[in-house]
Amino acid sequence: MTFIITLVSLVTERFFDFSHLRRWGWFTHYQAWMNQRVVNLPPYLALLACLVPPVLIVALIGKILSGWLFGLPQLIFGVIVVVYCLGPQNLWVQMYSCITAAQKGDPKAAIDQMQQVFGIKAPKDSQSFHQTLTRTLFVESDRRVFAVLFWFVVLGPAGAVLYRLVALSTLQSGIAPAAEKAQQILDWLPARVMTFIFALSGHFTEVFVYWKRYATGGLNTSDTLLADCGVAALDVEVEGNKIPEDGSVEQKAMDLLDRVFVMAVVILAIIVLLT
Repeated sequence: MTFIITLVSLVTERFFDFSHLRRWGWFTHYQAWMNQRVVNLPPYLALLACLVPPVLIVALIGKILSGWLFGLPQLIFGVIVVVYCLGPQNLWVQMYSCITAAQKGDPKAAIDQMQQVFGIKAPKDSQSFHQTLTRTLFVESDRRVFAVLFWFVVLGPAGAVLYRLVALSTLQSGIAPAAEKAQQILDWLPARVMTFIFALSGHFTEVFVYWKRYATGGLNTSDTLLADCGVAALDVEVEGNKIPEDGSVEQKAMDLLDRVFVMAVVILAIIVLLT
């Protein structure tokens, strides 16, 4: 069941864009309502109070549906929950949009689009733009897709919901520091698993050098690990620490991610067959 839900959700996200259906405004209103009632609690307890009810509800629904019609309702529910928790915006749609803008020869428009899409500071020149975009891609691939799937595999639909709600909570001023720390905790293991698959999917020796350097690092090393291992896995000729500025590097990064997710599904299938 877990394998099928993961496969269907990943294929759906890869080839279709359901970003317009991922509306999390209800959680913002729910948090505002809850914050009025936990205003005197420490930030971590306030965050926990916001997360526990929706996570428990999803876990309970999944448990109830598991005994119906040979698990078909549970399968459908699982796919809906996971697809809803991915993103919130479709990574492939937004990245290809940035690549297309960069290839049109209008650096300013491309940089403006990257700022709007990924919320990062404007690079000082075209070379910085391409390097930042490539590195950001690997970090976003974990936060938008891989980490959600990872925690779904580990904890079921409740795990996917937990990760997305924690990520959304980082935008709330009162509990943002606690939520950011919680997201770092949830990102730590998925980032290391994903980057190890980078090594299997790209240049193993080059990637493993960075993997060994950061794999046992603290909670704040996950982004660096993802970016450095992702770049190392690419078959890119670098001259003077500069990468090509024609969009080819970003395209290779997208191709690498496709291989990584395929390999992740294959590994999951092997684990399911052996257990």
